[in-house]
Amino acid sequence: MQQSRIAWLIFWVKTFVSALLFVFAGVGVLLVLERRWQSELLLHQLLISWQHDPMTVLAVGGIVCLIWLIFVREFYSQVLLIKLADEVRQLEVHARETKSTGLTVNKYGWRLRPLTGAINNVFDSAQTAMAEERAIERSKDEMITNVSHDLRTPLTSILGYLGLIENDVDGKLPRQEMAKYADIAYNKAGQMKSLVEDLFDYTQVRQVDFQLHWAPLDLAAMLQQLAVNYELEARNKDVVISAVTNPSTIEMTGDPDRLARVFMNLIANALKYGDGATFIRLAAKIVDDGRVVEVRIANNGEQIPAESVDRLFDRFYRVESSRNTKTGGTGLGLAIVSSVVEAHGGSVRAESNAELTTFIIRLPLQDQEA
Repeated sequence: MQQSRIAWLIFWVKTFVSALLFVFAGVGVLLVLERRWQSELLLHQLLISWQHDPMTVLAVGGIVCLIWLIFVREFYSQVLLIKLADEVRQLEVHARETKSTGLTVNKYGWRLRPLTGAINNVFDSAQTAMAEERAIERSKDEMITNVSHDLRTPLTSILGYLGLIENDVDGKLPRQEMAKYADIAYNKAGQMKSLVEDLFDYTQVRQVDFQLHWAPLDLAAMLQQLAVNYELEARNKDVVISAVTNPSTIEMTGDPDRLARVFMNLIANALKYGDGATFIRLAAKIVDDGRVVEVRIANNGEQIPAESVDRLFDRFYRVESSRNTKTGGTGLGLAIVSSVVEAHGGSVRAESNAELTTFIIRLPLQDQEA
């Protein structure tokens, strides 16, 4: 508000000075043209001059009109600029309001149209960035709530079952029952370890100085081994897991531990959230004239909602229907997958329909190490 008042004060001072200069210039021109105009009526003298020398009168009138037009144009431009500055300040105040609109481009005339358009573009970009920031903050808050719940739930169980074992001072608790309690506590501790690992991995891959440990690896052998590792867990859920690669050996360079973590995350997600699935299929083949390997991890479980597919790899994002007391999770697994794949120079996307949900990873076979 104070800036606006100062701007208007400066504007009126400039206007007053311009008006004085205009008057002095007009009087000076008249005095130079005819000294006797000082002692005669101006209108009468103009009439006489028009009769004897109309070109002089036209010239003087043209000069006066030109000066006046320049003055009016400057006056109008200053008014528009001050109004524009006021509106820009209002935009700054309301920039964090989601329903705030930009400047009206045609309101300030064609001379200021490029400027107002540029301001609107900056304003729109700022609002988009702030909306994304708000969404991330909301996701972080939800993630903290989820992690707190997911850590507290198994921790409560661990303390409860270990408390039963500790309080059995008389040894009346059957050994079989004690083993059962210890097994439950162990499994709950494993859930907590998985949550902590997700958080640790995510903070690592998001660091500016994050580096991969490049080494030669056989991707086909890695997928075959992962299928074997998850075979028992899949069988317990009545799911058949298999791996098929073409060719049978796929040599490439990458970070073996990070890539294994990527595929483990995707397999674990298929087992957790693929309700009703009867198979999980890992497939890899070389495409793009031998430059790229494409890995597909597919299952025939519950379809991912269409509105969620594009957001699956956003950090902290979780498909609402997937959250339940059995699965838990931080919502960071797929964000980690995306970060690691991109660090290898590759890409990842998801497709889901009523028949199949597939995660497609494309990795360059050439060494991407900088």
